[in-house]
Amino acid sequence: MIKFSGIVQSRSSVTPPGDADVLAMNPARRDRILRATGWKDVFPGTLNLKVTADTVHRLLLCTPVIRESAEDIVYPPEFAHIPRLRVGYLYFRGRIRKHDDVLPVLIRRACNPLQELLEAMSEFKLRDTLGLSDGESVLCEIDA
Repeated sequence: MIKFSGIVQSRSSVTPPGDADVLAMNPARRDRILRATGWKDVFPGTLNLKVTADTVHRLLLCTPVIRESAEDIVYPPEFAHIPRLRVGYLYFRGRIRKHDDVLPVLIRRACNPLQELLEAMSEFKLRDTLGLSDGESVLCEIDA
């Protein structure tokens, strides 16, 4: 198991489209997530976590539950270069903990990642369910 802290942060920009929009355009992505997790649903949107560059790299020591190729991801035409730039995405099963509250999540990193960013997704709206605000720290645990 790998453990690390992440700092909750909002999206850095209005464009490109957020994960909720991308998920709506990619029903196969949603299906892959549901099959891999056994969740009843996936909340449309991710929780951005600022982490160390070392944390992003250490995830490669774990086995992803989903490997998603850039060719499998649809973006609006003006942003179609983004999945190709990221090469694809790896999803890791884990948990996010804030004090005594723990929720199951998938942590996603790009194959060609941003150096200090991971995304968490769940069947719940993580910000609301865990009462999170920008700048708060959460503990993440990733199954090896």
